[in-house]
Amino acid sequence: MNLGRTVGGWVREAKRGLGYYRLRASLFAPRFDRALRPTDVFLVGHPKSGNTWLAYMLAVLAAQDDGDDITLANVGRFVPFVHGRDHRIEGYEHLPDPRVFRNEYPLYADRYPKTIYLVRDPRAVLPSLWEMYRTMRGDRTLGFERFLEQYLQRRGVFRHWNSELVRWDRQVDAALRRADGDPRFQVVRYESMVADRRAVLVSLAALLGLEPPETRIDQAVERGSFEAMRDLEDRHGAEAYLGRAEGTGRFVRKGATDGWRDELSVAAIARIEAELGWAMRRAGYLA
Repeated sequence: MNLGRTVGGWVREAKRGLGYYRLRASLFAPRFDRALRPTDVFLVGHPKSGNTWLAYMLAVLAAQDDGDDITLANVGRFVPFVHGRDHRIEGYEHLPDPRVFRNEYPLYADRYPKTIYLVRDPRAVLPSLWEMYRTMRGDRTLGFERFLEQYLQRRGVFRHWNSELVRWDRQVDAALRRADGDPRFQVVRYESMVADRRAVLVSLAALLGLEPPETRIDQAVERGSFEAMRDLEDRHGAEAYLGRAEGTGRFVRKGATDGWRDELSVAAIARIEAELGWAMRRAGYLA
């Protein structure tokens, strides 16, 4: 047991119980409102739903030049992440319109001018999240089944790692409800990006108010292939792991839509479907 992380988890739980985070959010709201632009777009999704992949392709698509300097290690300079700290958009006044921000824990989602919500099958999300945890924390002792139970019950490692994360089913259900009849809110399926990322990028260019030439769309599509991104990670690394990965592993994994069939046990699949099935059916992942 890492005592520092355990104590940190207790402190966060105490703060949450005392309303510290709610108070902080209310205090920072005016700063967020002052910095917000009507053209801003927020890319939201559960971790390991393809957020960085889509952010990278959008950065290339919207680049003011040829975009050759954009990598998986520095993509945050172009599509910043403000996870749970919405007011930090004030630090990106230098970025041109339309600015795109990534936020896995949005605080003021109802104020976002436009939202892209990225959804992926949780049977693929959760083993990928487990691998990310193992890589970043160097923990090879926690098996997937135990990790899954801790995720579902919001305990264990989730007291100190991704402690602000909203569970997949609740997050997805809320997003799908918001998307109904709201043209400012666009749901993108990870599986759609795998099947035809060009079509997804063309649709999102319209949402962002961009009119990129076909050559720029071609470039974003080509550089967004898993082969190209794995090569990019080999050469430059990936932002999530820079200076924080205590173990070994890849940020860009297989990219398959049904790789979970070979990764997960029958029992683990059944557990995910039993617990999250109601939202999986709503999202089209279960009949």
